[in-house]
Amino acid sequence: MPLLIALVKSFPAEKNRQMVIQSLLMKKDTRLTFRVRADLKRKIEAIASREGRSVAQLCDIFLEGGVEQYRKQGSKFILNHFIKKDPTRAKQEGD
Repeated sequence: MPLLIALVKSFPAEKNRQMVIQSLLMKKDTRLTFRVRADLKRKIEAIASREGRSVAQLCDIFLEGGVEQYRKQGSKFILNHFIKKDPTRAKQEGD
């Protein structure tokens, strides 16, 4: 299943189409600039190519998805990301 379809399906059904359409078609009125690892950039470019989307569109969708998951889970969403990268951090956070 293409990644964008899987991402869209991870949201409540009534928001799926609306979120993607808004994300892809909304007028962008500001910039967000940040640096990423080279391997992450390559992965994002490959996904964008496979999905027939621009890197900017893909990043917009991923950011929307992340914000939605944060809204649902709060700080757990961020903590889980760091624990997956560094399991020893779970002990540090729990102490």
